[in-house]
Amino acid sequence: MISSCSRDFNPQLAISIFLVYQLLGSISIISLNPENISVEKFREILAELDRERVAREAAENAKNDLQVSFNRLKVLCHEAIKKRDECSRQRDDALREKEEALKKLESVGGELSEGIKLKEDLLRQKDEVLKQLEEVRKARESMRVEMETGSSMLVSGMEKISRKVSSYKEFGGNGLPKSNKYSGLPAVAYGVIKRSNEIVEELTRQIEATISGLREEVAKKSEEIESLKRSIDEKDGKLAEFERESSEKQEGMERELSRLRLLVSDYESKAETQKPLLIDQLNYVSRVHGEMCKVMKIVDAKKSSELSESLFLAQETNMEENIKAALAGMESVHELSKIVVEKTRDLVEERTREVKSLNETIDQLMKEKEQIGSLLRSTLSRRMVSKGKMSPEEVEENEVYALASALENIIKQSQLEIIELKHSVEELRAESNLYKERVDAQTKELNQWKQRVEELEEKERVANENVEGLMMDIAAAEEEITRWKVAAQQEADAGKAVEKDYMTQLASVRQELEEARQAVIESEKKLKFKEETAEAAMAARDAAEKSLRLADMRASRLRDRVEELTRQLDELDTRETSGTGLRRLRYVCWPWQWLGLDYVGSRRPEIPQQNANEMELSEPLL
Repeated sequence: MISSCSRDFNPQLAISIFLVYQLLGSISIISLNPENISVEKFREILAELDRERVAREAAENAKNDLQVSFNRLKVLCHEAIKKRDECSRQRDDALREKEEALKKLESVGGELSEGIKLKEDLLRQKDEVLKQLEEVRKARESMRVEMETGSSMLVSGMEKISRKVSSYKEFGGNGLPKSNKYSGLPAVAYGVIKRSNEIVEELTRQIEATISGLREEVAKKSEEIESLKRSIDEKDGKLAEFERESSEKQEGMERELSRLRLLVSDYESKAETQKPLLIDQLNYVSRVHGEMCKVMKIVDAKKSSELSESLFLAQETNMEENIKAALAGMESVHELSKIVVEKTRDLVEERTREVKSLNETIDQLMKEKEQIGSLLRSTLSRRMVSKGKMSPEEVEENEVYALASALENIIKQSQLEIIELKHSVEELRAESNLYKERVDAQTKELNQWKQRVEELEEKERVANENVEGLMMDIAAAEEEITRWKVAAQQEADAGKAVEKDYMTQLASVRQELEEARQAVIESEKKLKFKEETAEAAMAARDAAEKSLRLADMRASRLRDRVEELTRQLDELDTRETSGTGLRRLRYVCWPWQWLGLDYVGSRRPEIPQQNANEMELSEPLL
């Protein structure tokens, strides 16, 4: 009967324990190597440094190769504004990507909190299992005293279980542990309970090792997540600082561009305002050139045919050609004024010589007049002497009339000559004064034009210097824009690389969390299986306790029966003879009946009751 019960019960328990050890053997603890992670991060930092160095060299080479011109200022300003908008758009994209990374980190934090909750559930389940194991350990001491039945079933079952769990731990090939205190079935029950405790302790150790490994793994994951959060915070701080610096420099560049734009508009407005003045100046230069040519014709008619007319025509669009034409006209006017001054000087000297000759002629005529007066007086005196016949009054009157008429004629002629000479002298003086005034006016005008030319040259020099300064400022602004563009591109590439790194780290963290979740699920399954095994062990313990109680009850009934049989034997001893002593019940050994054996002189009607008692004893084990 006991062997049949063992055949009905042991396979299920053995299979359950075998599956428990297989699941425990399949658990693999994931170990991370922080040295490999630190080396990889160090290599990534070195790679980033190399990329920054290469980018810096490229920026320096690009800086040395830049050449810009003034005519591309407006186009470059528009390009700078477009690039600024593009940089702002890239910055917005980087901020958006950063927000997505933060959202992903929050989801990872939620998953981590779920893992922590699972860990707490595991710890709580571990505490419950430990409590149950403690209860099992406490019940083990009571089971050691109370178990007296089920030896063959327990021995065979424990041998099968020991053979099946021998792959995990060798429990010895000498059978169950033995006790010096008990013997028989209680000793077997003691060995079974002790072997069960050993198996349960081994399972508990493996569970504790698994839970400690999971705890260490969760701690490592939490440390890695904290390091990732710190690195993300550092990157956010660097990104904010870079955005602040870029915004400040961008504002400075915009202010510089606005200043340059104002200077350009100012110079353009000045050029526009000076354009009509330059056109008027060129027109006046052409007029002055024409007047000088007319003066040259008056002064020197022979050489005036060699002069060409003014070709200094004003152009409304080309300022540089107007300035060159004005300068050429001023040079031509200057040369003509030199020639006119020389010719005027020659004419003045000639007129002066003529005036001197006329003055000499007048002096000579005055001398001749005096000589003629003296001659007339001498002739009159001779005539008066030769005509002594005439009366003195007549002679005197005739002499007076003749002298007066002669003097009148001479004086008239002299006066006419003097008047003509005076008129000619006045004409010459007026002409010389006119020439002098013209020369003075032309000299003043020439000096004014010289000053105007010098002012124009100075303005042209200042304008060229301003244009050069503007070109240098524009080149510096373009260089700064290019440098910031390269820096923004490098930062965008670095942000993309960091984002890729974060994505890979998040993927690895998710994978590790998924693996940890799978491990937790497997551990939960194993814990459930172990709980079921523990419940089966508890049920076996309860069955063993119930079997022991039934055995105690059976033993008490058997003791009562033995006492009754002993009493009956004593009565029969007094009544019967010694011939019938061999058939007496004192020769019956009571364990034979408990073991289901027949004995001589036994009564058959008690067999059904014994079978029912044995079934009742083995029922809890089933």
